[in-house]
Amino acid sequence: MTVAHLVDPELAEMMKMLPDNDLTDIAAARAQYAVLIGVMNAMQPPDPNVAKQDVVAPARGEHPAVKLRLFRPKGVEGALPCVYWTQGGGYVLTSPAMDDQWCEGIAGKHGCAVVSVDWRRSPEHPFPAASEDCYTGLSWIIKEGKKIGIDASRIVIAGHSSGGGSTASLALFVRDRKEFTVAHQMLIYPMLDDRNETPSSYAVTDSNMWNRECNEIGWKHYLGAMFRTDKVSPYAAPARMENLKGSIPCSILTGALDLFVDENITYAQRLMQAGVPTELHVYPGAPHGFDRFAPQASVSRCFYAERDAILSRVFGAKAGRALNPSATFLHGRMLHGKDLPTPDSG
Repeated sequence: MTVAHLVDPELAEMMKMLPDNDLTDIAAARAQYAVLIGVMNAMQPPDPNVAKQDVVAPARGEHPAVKLRLFRPKGVEGALPCVYWTQGGGYVLTSPAMDDQWCEGIAGKHGCAVVSVDWRRSPEHPFPAASEDCYTGLSWIIKEGKKIGIDASRIVIAGHSSGGGSTASLALFVRDRKEFTVAHQMLIYPMLDDRNETPSSYAVTDSNMWNRECNEIGWKHYLGAMFRTDKVSPYAAPARMENLKGSIPCSILTGALDLFVDENITYAQRLMQAGVPTELHVYPGAPHGFDRFAPQASVSRCFYAERDAILSRVFGAKAGRALNPSATFLHGRMLHGKDLPTPDSG
């Protein structure tokens, strides 16, 4: 089963140039991914008006030091709002340098700081390595905010794909550890549920998309011995968290043809049912990563406009104030449930 015939025409043209995804050889997959991200980054040249600096968040108890990359618009003084960014890669791929242009773009557009966290990859470092790395970096940013020019009351934790999953996990850690708080969590087509049992998880088998096989391999490497057991922690797979009350206000942006769309919609609904201010955007005809490989497509421009509107609202809100009411924004016809092929529909 495939969903390629449902892809937005503008996106479909770019998708023809994407290589097949193959995670059976992690080293080769990492090399291929680096080349692909390099091509995507070439679409957006580095911003000379944004400075970047590498810093290190010191070790926290038994958890090691974490490398961070700090982006800040040049010539802007004072404590700035901040996006704390976790890049994706199915918990096995990528490095923060691959998202430099993405981070520069946010810093330049919003006049804010962006901090990109270098989390440890699986299978070398399974859960909870990535989640704890994100927490180590964030706790240091909050503690040192004044010294490094960050307004700790206006931090948005954000990430895409597995980085979105790590961000959701981070938000739950923040809620439950009660050491500090953040203003908002932004989850971009997040990887939330290891069970891989939704209609959309069966529907997306296209070889050049993040597909069912890739998802299984990514989760297997991340969960290690917990994989396919009832011992999976809800901090590894946030969809398993039974109680979402008191969670960080949230926005979720996802594609209607994403493998994760069903689990993303369900998570948003559960947050709203728990009384958490939540905003959901579903983009028609959009597969996983659409905004990256086709940034000029109309649906991608819609995504960027709404991402930026969310950041502007949060950064403009006063600390401690409710950021936005619970709301759901659905763009176009959601292709899930009966609209997507089911496991037995052929």
